[in-house]
Amino acid sequence: MTSNLRLEMIAAGFLTVVSEALTIYTLLALLGISPLIVLFVLPIFWFVQWVVSPYLVGRNTFEVTPYDPTFGWVYHLVSEVAVESRVKPPKVYVADVGYPNAFAYGNYITGKRVAITIPLLNILTPQELRAVVAHEIGHIKHNDVEIGMALGLIPTALSYVSTLLMYAGYFLLFLAGDEVELAMALASLALGGFLFVVTFFLQIFVLWFNRLRESYADYHSVSLLGKGSLNLATALAKIQIYMQKVRLDPFTGIIVTTAPVRVDNTEPYLLVQEWLRKKVSLLTDFLSTHPHPAKRVQMIYSLIGG
Repeated sequence: MTSNLRLEMIAAGFLTVVSEALTIYTLLALLGISPLIVLFVLPIFWFVQWVVSPYLVGRNTFEVTPYDPTFGWVYHLVSEVAVESRVKPPKVYVADVGYPNAFAYGNYITGKRVAITIPLLNILTPQELRAVVAHEIGHIKHNDVEIGMALGLIPTALSYVSTLLMYAGYFLLFLAGDEVELAMALASLALGGFLFVVTFFLQIFVLWFNRLRESYADYHSVSLLGKGSLNLATALAKIQIYMQKVRLDPFTGIIVTTAPVRVDNTEPYLLVQEWLRKKVSLLTDFLSTHPHPAKRVQMIYSLIGG
């Protein structure tokens, strides 16, 4: 299982890099731009993202200290899991948002960080939270933040350019006063649309790689906790159940109902059993950053022989 996972990660990473390199080379050749410009610009773009992203990701969070009367126990739990994983304990943050989640982020300037949302703390048992934290520490141990940002750099840059060209095209189209200006507007829209398609194509490879890194983080939780990682399965079920009871704005996708949600004790176990029996199509999570939870649960149980 683990050797297959590693081989698939190597294949996904290699194909992602090759597809991005070929795409950039082709675009530069068509535009007559020297590759040296890209070699200069992309590292600067990556560095800016690397420095700024912890502050963007960490919005609505507050740092927890070991002496915090409410969340100090969370700090100690994260530190214990990190030490057991032979990783320097990260800074611990709590996010005051309306949905259950945990995520690893940060860099060597801000320090590596693990954030946990208040709803997640409310619905998980300490054992389930430990399993989730082990997954997040796995991301830190595997340097997933840096790797993911590096592989997603070119699609992100192309997405920005595509969006800029599309907006410029619409603006020029609105102001066009003659055939030349109309042609410029249509050309801008066409190029923006083309880059959008190219970005979508590259993003397929990046998402594939991201899903494998999520599985690798799940593997870290299993290797660290053994049968205790079964709690990760029930944690995933509780998150799924919670989100089914949260109301989203159909147009923006923003949560508009943040009232406390109670997860019945029997529901997660029933959902886990359903996931274990479920046959998941390869296309189910094709455009997702995470594997379908049924795939994750089945992998966890297969690794511990359950």
